[in-house]
Amino acid sequence: MKMKYYEDFLKLEVFNFEEAQKVVGSTGNAKVLLNSYVKKGLVKRVRRNLYCAVNLEHRDAPANRYLIGSKINKSAYLTYNSAFDVHGLSHQVSFVVYIASDSKISDFEFEGILYKYVGKGIDEGVACYRSNEKIKFTDIERTVVDSIDRTDYCGGPHELDEILKICPVLDNEKLLKYLEAHNKKVLYKKAGYFLERHQQSLGITNELLSLMEKRTGNTKKYLSEEARSGGVLIKRWGLIVPETFEEKGDLFV
Repeated sequence: MKMKYYEDFLKLEVFNFEEAQKVVGSTGNAKVLLNSYVKKGLVKRVRRNLYCAVNLEHRDAPANRYLIGSKINKSAYLTYNSAFDVHGLSHQVSFVVYIASDSKISDFEFEGILYKYVGKGIDEGVACYRSNEKIKFTDIERTVVDSIDRTDYCGGPHELDEILKICPVLDNEKLLKYLEAHNKKVLYKKAGYFLERHQQSLGITNELLSLMEKRTGNTKKYLSEEARSGGVLIKRWGLIVPETFEEKGDLFV
């Protein structure tokens, strides 16, 4: 057994066939070696063209789900609740890793985790994790904007509200840039509501809120399905929110 290759794979942690080929030196040898290592339990096949090395000292330790999500292809990165988790803000246990990518990815399961493709996403706001640059995820401002757009991908509006309570101060210019990239009136409504709700702790300026208010349009919208069965209309944003969000409201609908 050529354990020197195993050590190389262990350093890579998660790798594709092209990376294995560079380590081994040829396509044929890489195929033979990977098949051998998979049979011996030194390497696991995550999905087509994606592998992870098994640490023999910690054989039962699961592979890093966020590294796997970032390595599915060259453009893949973590978003929504998975990005909040990397930022240290999510407090719900999740068995789903949300992945955006320029090219479509078929959802798959590995070691009890569902890897879910959520689309291409906007073009900006992707960062590398400071302690492992192979892990790519949306920066905090984009994670907030994306999650307000799709609260179902971060545990729902109540979970998002809890996250925003412990979220650090946000960059107003970045928030506006990502809102403009999405370019949705209903998102300006939802974002305006959440950002005004946590204005002081998030460092949101009155100027940003005023600018967002001008872009909301005149149609009333619902924050969530829960709001349809009894909600409160927030006049400034033209948004009907669940009663659980607003104990006092101007108008019940």
